[in-house]
This record gives sequence, structure tokens and C-alpha cells, in this order.
Amino acid sequence: MNNQKTKSSLIPITTSNEKAKEHFEKARFLVQNGLNGNPIEHYEQAIALDDKFVRMYNFISIYAPNDSIKKANHELAKKYKDLVSKDEQMLVEASEFRLNNPDDILEERLFKVAKLNPSDKYIYHTISFLLFRKNPSLAIKAGEKSVEIDNNYGSGYNILGYAYINNNELDKAEKAFDNYIRCEPKRGNPYDSKADLLLQSKRYEEALKLKQKAYELDSSFDWIPEEIVEIKTIIDSLKNS
Repeated sequence: MNNQKTKSSLIPITTSNEKAKEHFEKARFLVQNGLNGNPIEHYEQAIALDDKFVRMYNFISIYAPNDSIKKANHELAKKYKDLVSKDEQMLVEASEFRLNNPDDILEERLFKVAKLNPSDKYIYHTISFLLFRKNPSLAIKAGEKSVEIDNNYGSGYNILGYAYINNNELDKAEKAFDNYIRCEPKRGNPYDSKADLLLQSKRYEEALKLKQKAYELDSSFDWIPEEIVEIKTIIDSLKNS
């Protein structure tokens, strides 16, 4: 039997409960699309269904907004890592290194996992997410790989856009956000992301329209009304100057 990975391989999601896996996938979608940066309900339900769900613990240890939560979930992932695949164990080991070396800007361990799973767009998104502030040029390489794997991967374009911004490649950032809009035209976040870029470029009228569109599509973006007022104030000030 040939155990060598094929180019269609993805990192496994090992769990004893199929519903737990669904909660993991929903949480990943919400986080990576900027719809909910901390979907606690899905985290808790997944773990209630499988309290040894290493991949869920590892995901939380990467994306949670709180360092103590990251560390606590990493310890749980490490506790049960012998129950899961080698690739998932490598994810846990990468998190261990990151927690012990918070200034690392290379994510070599995650790139190694990605090399073993060349069709897994999600791992490249994770790398780009972890590096888009600390090492935007390397984050761009990972982000570009994610959308090369799937050119309809909206959240891949989103994190890529922010990596381009941090690398002072604003034209490329705008193209990335345009692709995000193409992939997710009925969601608010793509328009909000592009509006943030346009504000940096002082394209206030265009940014205003996109902020209004984003809020029209998703009223849970409760920070946008205040931003709209601020943008209108800037526009009026420029007209009257």
C-alpha cells in the first residue's frame, strides 16, 4: 500500500464526532472571513461533543484574541496530540514553538506542514494571518499560495490584501479586495476591507459608499455607523476648505 500523500491532500480534522467537525468548520469559516473573530459558541459545542478534539484546541490556540486562552487551549491540544494524525501533531508543535518564541517571523514549522499538504488553502491562510503584521512579505507568499489553490477563496484574498497594505503595495491590495468582493458579493466584510484601504489613500467618497454597502449587508458591524459619520465629516470639511 502506498502511503505517500497526493497533491489533493488536506490536513485531517480528527474527531470522534461528526457534529464536532461541523462546528470546527463553521468556526474556521467565521474567523477566516472576518465575520466573528471569536466564535465561542462553536468552540464550546465542538469541545462538548469531543473533549479530546485536538484540532479545535489548536485552532483556538492560534486565533483566540487572548494570550491566556491561547496557552490554555494549546496545553489541551498537547495533552491529546498522540490521538491524532502526524500533520495535526506538527500543528501543535508549531504552536508550541510560537508560544515559546513570540518574536519568530518565519513560521518554518507551519510552512513544513503546508509543504506536506500542498492543496490545503487553510494552512496557508493561517500562515498569512500569523505573519501579515510581523513579516508581510512572507505573509504575501503564503496568501498568494492560498488563492492559487482556490481562486474563489474569499478570505484568502482578504488576509492577502492586508499583507499587501503592510508591505506598502496598495495597488495589489486593492486588487486582492476586489477579488474578495467577487468571491463574497453578498457579505459585508469584503466591502468594509476595501473601504479601509481607500481611506488610507484618502479616497473618501468611494470609501463612504463601500462602508454604507457593508453596513447594508451586515448590520452587526456596529462600528460602521460611527465611521460613516466621520467620513462624511471629512468630506464636508474638504468641500468647505
